[in-house]
Amino acid sequence: LVFDKRHVSLAILRDKSVLGGICYRPFYEEAFAEIAFCAITASEQVRGFGTRVMNHLKEQAKKDGIKYFLTYADNYAIGYFKKQGFSKSVKYL
Repeated sequence: LVFDKRHVSLAILRDKSVLGGICYRPFYEEAFAEIAFCAITASEQVRGFGTRVMNHLKEQAKKDGIKYFLTYADNYAIGYFKKQGFSKSVKYL
């Protein structure tokens, strides 16, 4: 996925070391994106890096006309996505 040209990947770096990243596929005509991958290295979790990379993604997506996100999360990631404003249900407008 990371090297798929249809996906956009963002990485968070510190001193030239990758701490984590997020990879998403935008569907511009539908104004939504699927988050395919989001991870922060275990030793750096719960230090705000996940929030930082998600905020950067949201700002970039807003500039690109993306209004909605979809992702699939395991039980360990549900809390993180809830904290970022996601919900378990799909809401139709």
